[in-house]
Amino acid sequence: MRDDEFITFSDNNGNSSTSPAIKPSLCWNMLVVDDDKAIHDVTKLVLKNATVFNRNIVIHSAYSAQQAKELLFSNVTFAFALIDVVMETDNAGLSLVKWIRHVKHDTNIRLVLRTGQPGEAPEQDIISHYDIHDYKEKSELTAKKLFTLSYSCLRTYNDIIKAKEMQTMLRHSVKMEAIGQLASGIVHDFNNILGIILGNVELLQQTPFDHEKLTKRVNSIHKAALMGKNTTDKLRSFTTNKSALKECVNINDLIKKMDAIIGHSATNNSPLNYSLDTNLWLTNIVSSDFEAVLFNIVINAHEAIVENGFISIKTSNCILTEEFCQENPGAIAGEYILLAVSDNGTGISTDDKNFLFDPFFTTKATGTGLGLAMVFDFINRSFGYISVISEIELDTTFNLYLPRNQIRE
Repeated sequence: MRDDEFITFSDNNGNSSTSPAIKPSLCWNMLVVDDDKAIHDVTKLVLKNATVFNRNIVIHSAYSAQQAKELLFSNVTFAFALIDVVMETDNAGLSLVKWIRHVKHDTNIRLVLRTGQPGEAPEQDIISHYDIHDYKEKSELTAKKLFTLSYSCLRTYNDIIKAKEMQTMLRHSVKMEAIGQLASGIVHDFNNILGIILGNVELLQQTPFDHEKLTKRVNSIHKAALMGKNTTDKLRSFTTNKSALKECVNINDLIKKMDAIIGHSATNNSPLNYSLDTNLWLTNIVSSDFEAVLFNIVINAHEAIVENGFISIKTSNCILTEEFCQENPGAIAGEYILLAVSDNGTGISTDDKNFLFDPFFTTKATGTGLGLAMVFDFINRSFGYISVISEIELDTTFNLYLPRNQIRE
């Protein structure tokens, strides 16, 4: 491990003393709980220019256990906390630790207890009975030790968060596999039924009817059967291995080919704005699946727009860094083609984003819930990555990262 890879310290002018200045994309929130103002001042002084895993440490102060609880119920996500044992009561810090773990149910935050009266709360008893990261005497936490402790807490916190996110992804993959097995049986049986229906309907359509209503009813049956076939075709995407169908393509060509189709399918007059990189790299994908994915996302965008809307489709070359991958479990560092589809529609709630790619999850009255599940499946099979940036009443952007073809153009 290089010293400048994980933890750096910069001077007041923003220049790092051990590595070039880095602009962190996020920060670590640290909570200092102590009734001694000097402790807060010293901690802030020591850590004010520290950068761990390419993120600054932002220190929040609480002077009592009660103030700490109020901060912990705010919108701030704390990575670790330094907590004094003796504050408004002799065991206020100990009670706060139990409250965080058993009442607030926060098992992620790293907790470090520190005391100026070690004899009052023996280390062995504290470590044995409280779910904490470490227990220190205040005299131990010199500047150098505080740096080391901060790194240790943040590394552990980062590992916990990544592990839980990977568990979530694994559960989703298992769910997709189960859906695939279920879909395989459904597709087989349902196609047999649809084959019988469509065959008989086509025979009926060849027979002239004296009554116009009968003709309409037969046509309605035919239309409904075709809709059912379309649904089974979507389900088949979860059961078919399409690796052999992949080809090296420039997605700009596929997007241009689909322009007329996408434009005519819009349910409103929202304009499509294109910004396609003229030097775009090639990627190895199933072209027909990419077209279905783009169609799905754009149609969803059209449906989310109320009025005075727009949709933008942008392509570019990009490189996913190790820092990006640390913040986005599932992403792998490397060269990618980015397809970004944005709209200024009604947005997606945080709760809905958690289930967005689940099969059969839909917020539409008539939706099948298979569209975005197909998108997720396509990205997985293409060894890419997808992210969604959206909030209610704000713009929504789907970012699809497709790996650059290994054979250079």
